[in-house]
Amino acid sequence: MKKTYLAISIFVISLVSLSYIFASTHVYSDVKDKIVSVLCLSCIKMDPKTVLEFRFETVDGKDFPEFILENLSKGPVFLHFRIDVCSACDEMDPIVKEIFDIGDIKKPFLVKTKNFSGTGVTLIHINLDHVDSAFRNVYRSFDISKQGGVPMYTVVTLGYDRGVVKPCYATGYSFLGKNSPVEAKGVLIKMIKNAVELYERNKEGY
Repeated sequence: MKKTYLAISIFVISLVSLSYIFASTHVYSDVKDKIVSVLCLSCIKMDPKTVLEFRFETVDGKDFPEFILENLSKGPVFLHFRIDVCSACDEMDPIVKEIFDIGDIKKPFLVKTKNFSGTGVTLIHINLDHVDSAFRNVYRSFDISKQGGVPMYTVVTLGYDRGVVKPCYATGYSFLGKNSPVEAKGVLIKMIKNAVELYERNKEGY
């Protein structure tokens, strides 16, 4: 009788434990899905020397977001991602602000178009701590390092791929392999100019 009671007790305890694990896992998954694990590259002393090459396929294989394609019909799109607590972001914000002639870059989300050599380039500035999951998913689509680092810059333009003109992009991070924001500014400008050149070369076939 005692053995039977003990077996039933163990079974009940195991059942309760399993139920708790499943419930906890479900809650954890829900919470985890709402959080973007993004690291400030300067905070972890990491400045990836990314080769700025243009790609046609997004990291996760998803289509280019519609709001990017809408802006791409007018010219290249420059995406600038940051988070609240990020010293490298704070250092690079004034550089992006200067390049695009922005009055206030402290807003969590802003859009500004500036003319570069006769072509309008649309800046979309995104603070990942203050936007919904749709924009966080856009970040993941273009994070070629898959390490979740900021500041991150992605320029989207038009490229020629095996006889077809279609959207392409290049992504860079932090100081873009340079030692300071001032040096990184030159790389950002070159990144934009290359995007403009590609756009002008391919826009007629888009």
